[in-house]
Amino acid sequence: MTAISAPQDNPFIGARPYDTGENSLFLGRNAEIRDLASLWKDNRLTILHSASGAGKTSLLRAGVIPELRRHDKRPLPVGRTPSTRVWPTAALPQHNPYLVGLLSSWEPGEMPARLTGLSLLDYLRRREIRDGHGVPTLVAIDQAETFLRPPTRHEQHARRFMEELFETVEELPRLHLLLSVRTEHLDELSRLVKASGIAEPAEFELRPFSPETAADLVGQLVVTRGHRPDQHHIVSVLDELRTIRDEGDLIRNRLPTVDPALLQVVGSHFWGDPAPVPTAGDVDAALLEFCASTLAEVAADLGILPRTLDTWMRGADPATGEISGPALHAPVVHALEDRYLVREGARVHARLLAPMRRLDLSLWPAVSRNTRDRLSAAVEAGFAGEFDRAGKLLQDVARTCPPGATRTRAEMESLLGNLAATQDLLPEAERHYETAAGLYEVLRDNSAVSWSLAALGRIALRQGKRACAIEELRAAVSRAPHDLTVHTSLGEVLWKAGQPRAALSVLSGVVDREADVPGARRLRHAILADLEKG
Repeated sequence: MTAISAPQDNPFIGARPYDTGENSLFLGRNAEIRDLASLWKDNRLTILHSASGAGKTSLLRAGVIPELRRHDKRPLPVGRTPSTRVWPTAALPQHNPYLVGLLSSWEPGEMPARLTGLSLLDYLRRREIRDGHGVPTLVAIDQAETFLRPPTRHEQHARRFMEELFETVEELPRLHLLLSVRTEHLDELSRLVKASGIAEPAEFELRPFSPETAADLVGQLVVTRGHRPDQHHIVSVLDELRTIRDEGDLIRNRLPTVDPALLQVVGSHFWGDPAPVPTAGDVDAALLEFCASTLAEVAADLGILPRTLDTWMRGADPATGEISGPALHAPVVHALEDRYLVREGARVHARLLAPMRRLDLSLWPAVSRNTRDRLSAAVEAGFAGEFDRAGKLLQDVARTCPPGATRTRAEMESLLGNLAATQDLLPEAERHYETAAGLYEVLRDNSAVSWSLAALGRIALRQGKRACAIEELRAAVSRAPHDLTVHTSLGEVLWKAGQPRAALSVLSGVVDREADVPGARRLRHAILADLEKG
C-alpha cells in the first residue's frame, strides 16, 4: 500500500511502525521530518531518541528516508541488529552477530554467512565507491538499545560492535551516522560516544503529539472519509486517550501529550465503523482489547503460561505501574516494551494501567502463530540463551510445518544445529546440519548446501577429526567454487588442522582472485607470522 486510494482505506496501521512504502499515510510529522533530515545531513553523528511508542522507526522509514530520496540523497535502508535470519552459525564461530545482523539488513538477498568476512569499514568503503566520491554516506541504525542491553553471553560482541561502529565513523569522513534509541538508554549511549572521542553528536528528541497536533491530524483524516470533522468531539476522544483513572474510575491525572502508538491502536480499531470518530467511551474498549491481544501474543511467543503473565501484570503497583515477579526475566520485559505496554523501569504505561487491571484472562484471544513466526521467535530465544524455550518453539515448527515446506524444514534443522553446537552437543549438531544439507540439496540451493557442509567441517574439527574437517570444507568449496568466503574458511580449517602451507596456498589463491578480501588477508598474515615465529 503506497497511498490512500479511497476514503475507506485505513490510514491507521495499528501497533506497528510505518514502512517506507507507506509514506503517504504518515501524517502529522512534517516539521520533525524536515528537522531530522537536516541534522542527519549536516552532522557526522546524530542521536534520535524518544520513549517507546513515539514513532522513531516510522519517522525514519516513512518520513526521513523518502524525504532525503526526494532530494537526490541515497541513504541506506534503516539498519537493525541482530538478525532473525537462519544460517549455520557453526560454519564461522567467530562472527559478531550484531555486525552480521546489520549487514544483513542492508543486504537482505545475501546469505549472512557470506557477509561475515567483511568489517563495517570494508562494507561502507565499497558503498562509497559504488555511490561515487564526494557523496555523503547516510547510515541509520534503529533500536540501538538492542546492543546497549545485550544478553550476558553477547556482551563482548556488543562492546566490540560499538567500538567498530565508532572507529568506522572516525575512518570515513563522508559517513553520517544516525542512531535511534529509547530515551532511557540515552545517557549510556552518550557516555560511550564521549569515550570514543567522537565530536559532540547532534541530538533530536521525538516528542509525542501535542493535543492540538493530534486533533488536527484526526480532523484531516476524517475529511478523507467524506465527513465534516466535529472538533469538539475529536478533542473529547483525545482527552480520554490522555486521561488516567484509578480502579474506581476516578480521574487521577491527564497526560500533557497524546501517545502516537495508542492513537494508532484506537484509530485502527474504529476506522471502519460508520462513525468517523469513536466516542470517548469506546477508547477504553479499544485499549482493553489491545492489552488482551498483546499479552496473549507475548505469552505465546515466549512460551509463558497465560496465567503466569496475567498474575505478573495484575500485580503491577497501582501507583507506579511497576511490575515484578519471582521469574520475571529480561526477555519478558523487553517484549512488553517493544509492544508499548511497558515503559522505563518495567512500569506499565500509565494510560494502560487501569484497563490492564480490569482485564480478565478469559478475554485473552487465542493466538495463532505461523511457522515462520515461530522460527523467528526461536532464533531470538536462542540468541538470548534460552535454549529450552527455543527448543519448544522448534517443536511447534516441526508440528505445524506443512509437508511441502522444504525450506522451512531446512532452516529448522539448521537452527537446531546452531543450538546444539552452542551447547557443545556436537554429535547432535552434526546430525542436524547433515539433515539441513540434504534438504537444501533437494532445493538445489548450492550456497546453503556449501555452508551446511562448512558447519559440519567446523564441528568435525572441534571433535578432533581433522581429516574429516578438511574433507567437509573441500566439499563445501566444490559446491560453491566462486564463494571466496568458503575458500577462506577452508584455509582457516587447514591451518588449525596443522597444514599451514596448504592453508597459505588456498588463501593466496583467494587474494589473487580478488584483491580486497580482508578476512583472507588477515588470516594469511597470521599464518605467515606464525611460521616466521616457528
